[in-house]
Amino acid sequence: MSPKHILTDPCTLVVFTYAPAGLGHLRVTNSLSAGLPKGVKTVLLGSSDKGIEAIHKFISIHVVTRRLMEWFQRGRPQKIFTFFYRKYLRSYSDEMKRKIEEIFEQQVDIPKKVVIVATHFGLAHKIAKVKKEIEKKTGAKIILVVQVTDDTPQYIWYVPGADVIFVPSRRTMLELKEYALKSNLEKVKIEVLPYPVNPLLSKKLSSKDYDKRIRQVSEGTGEVIDFCMPVPGAAVGMDFLHHLIPQLQSKYSRFRFHIVCKEVPFTRRFLEEVRTFPNVQLHTSKHDREIVDVYDKIYEENVISFEVTKPSEQAFKALYDFDMRGGSVLLFSNPVGRQERDNLDFLRRHGLIFDQKITQRLWSYADDGKSMSGVMKKSLMTECNALRCFQLPFGSQRAANFIWWCLKNRVFECMISNYSNAAANSDFETRSNGVEQFWSKVSLLV
Repeated sequence: MSPKHILTDPCTLVVFTYAPAGLGHLRVTNSLSAGLPKGVKTVLLGSSDKGIEAIHKFISIHVVTRRLMEWFQRGRPQKIFTFFYRKYLRSYSDEMKRKIEEIFEQQVDIPKKVVIVATHFGLAHKIAKVKKEIEKKTGAKIILVVQVTDDTPQYIWYVPGADVIFVPSRRTMLELKEYALKSNLEKVKIEVLPYPVNPLLSKKLSSKDYDKRIRQVSEGTGEVIDFCMPVPGAAVGMDFLHHLIPQLQSKYSRFRFHIVCKEVPFTRRFLEEVRTFPNVQLHTSKHDREIVDVYDKIYEENVISFEVTKPSEQAFKALYDFDMRGGSVLLFSNPVGRQERDNLDFLRRHGLIFDQKITQRLWSYADDGKSMSGVMKKSLMTECNALRCFQLPFGSQRAANFIWWCLKNRVFECMISNYSNAAANSDFETRSNGVEQFWSKVSLLV
């Protein structure tokens, strides 16, 4: 039996965990699930921990608490905060223990091996706390796999008791290892794998659809230009999108916007207003899992050429090539929180986005309405032949002007024509087969 197909053994069960804390970790769970071999028994383990949800929303939305949280994410304060937060998470693990035991009771064939995949550190700590207790009670082997969902070496992602922690870069691996060593924590295996982007969106576009994407990013073709605009789980950035859409529409009437947004009380007004805008297609649901599914469906049913998003876990869609279904040009709004700045740093280190100096220079060209010389454009794009995304300037008007300036000056067109799949995939960390690598590694643990 090949390592991958060990997972299809009837006595093996794969459990995906889910917490009500934004959409990022659920998108990663979805990607991992999409790459499982056929015939694997799976269960989704949800948590009703409202504390995790409340903390996530409060920190994301409120500027003061966000700044305070960022202070706790650096240096000595981070070490102290992590120590107490880890204790807090592990002290409230009874519900998690009960739910895992219920999973065993519900199986017709009692599993001998259970792989639990945690894409949220809160659940990972809770499971790690009760893992040995459940193994003793059930006689099953439990393998806890933690997937870090940003390229951020925040200490809370180090989970004592996990069997393996997968991280997107060597930099994050080394920092977490150093923290664990200095803090005298139980040793846990940490491995670097390419970020697990959804394999369904790594499928190659047909030549017809690829040509359509080229026409959408090219100036003067008259093509309808499709944008995807996912609203984050904590609904940060709604004002930005609300103003960006009419700003872009005033420049070109054939922009079409696919807005993906959860229906909750604090998004109602936004949804009511953007519904009245021309060329806006709303994709909504009251359920997180449906929102994640509908986002993938938009890419599967349309040729999306641009996505305006935060540099959250969405930043790693830069691992898709332009000729893949998910390979839209990524346009990032302002980063919120340390992990999003860390993600931008990952992209810069790998040449997937311009460095700050060049970015600022392009912003000033757009602000002044200056044309970009062909020589400068050619030298920039030839040198940066793995470029996949841009950071937008602050403010919806400047951002809209920048997008339009890039279109008129053929920056996007030039970027795709000079893009090299080989250059973009030359580093192990920037490949789009992270899901396949993930299951190969997990199979060896089983």
